[in-house]
Amino acid sequence: MKKRLWAFTICLIYGSLVFGQANGKLQIHFMNVGQGDGAILISPQGETVLFDNGVRNNCDKPLSYLSQLGVTKIDYHIASHYHDDHIGCTVQVFGEFPLQRDALDRGGTYHTATYRNYVTAVGDRRKTATEGTRITLDAGSQHPVRVEIVALNGNGIPTTNENDLSVVAVVRFGNFDAVIAGDLSGYKSDRYEDIETSVGPKVGQVEVYKVNHHGSRYSSNRTWLSTIKPKIGIVSAGQGNTHGHPTQECLEELHVAGVKTYWTEVGNGVQPEPGHDVVGGNIIVEITPGADVFSVTHSRTSVDNYPVWGATVPTNGTPKFAWSKRSDKYHFADCAFVANISPTNFEHGNSPPLGKTLHQGCPR
Repeated sequence: MKKRLWAFTICLIYGSLVFGQANGKLQIHFMNVGQGDGAILISPQGETVLFDNGVRNNCDKPLSYLSQLGVTKIDYHIASHYHDDHIGCTVQVFGEFPLQRDALDRGGTYHTATYRNYVTAVGDRRKTATEGTRITLDAGSQHPVRVEIVALNGNGIPTTNENDLSVVAVVRFGNFDAVIAGDLSGYKSDRYEDIETSVGPKVGQVEVYKVNHHGSRYSSNRTWLSTIKPKIGIVSAGQGNTHGHPTQECLEELHVAGVKTYWTEVGNGVQPEPGHDVVGGNIIVEITPGADVFSVTHSRTSVDNYPVWGATVPTNGTPKFAWSKRSDKYHFADCAFVANISPTNFEHGNSPPLGKTLHQGCPR
């Protein structure tokens, strides 16, 4: 009986470490909510920020995903703007995962029932964001997570288009940065203004870019991409859209900029291009405190690894190597096998590691 009880206890502990809300890393889960946006950030110590919350009349997806993560509450909510594919599940989400602190949005009003439901659901926790508003998570730790609002309401450019007015939030964690900006526009037309160009310098260089406006042709202009220099882009789109997202125009700009994209669904636009685009369902970005590599989990079990900007690079033509501390092999850094190394075990340097032999399948 004691042995069975002990085994059960171990299972509970193991389960909480693997499947519980906090795992000691920064996690950003870009949820597959269909044609809309919803992402949950979980700090290494378990504090949460929800960026948008899903599509009206399709709330089972975010509800079930948050539940299986072990989330029981939401500490902060940031609404990028008031369209119902971004705040359409506010009532349902906060009904199951109560909001503990602030619900930040751009202020102002909107004309839909979805907006009115949002206002009612967040109640007196609603706060108007301003440029420079900052949320600090794990404040007492050596590795706090900061979420900073760098722009909103058109960044000073006159516009009434709801997409143009999107709140631009940047997650900063050591040398790792990610930008989430709703449906921000990047091309001036009869409907939109170019907001991206003026906002780019406020964002700065990032590793992860939640692609604006689901990959619309009016997002992700060349100046914006050359300024923020993302390593990967997350495309949150679904088949139930009539907008043709993601578009060829947007993806071409991303590909030219060398941005690998991860899609939550195929969408109802252009097809993914092998080698550039991955359709992976819920996309999970993770990084260990102090690490110089982050991981992207997609298709449930596949993991890709990327160095953060500023990580050590080879000098004077010296080859750079990478390896798992649990393996007896090491690799050239551009070997395809490096992408399979867990971030927890990932190590690298400009000299071969002692006691390991070179993987003979590496490209050279």
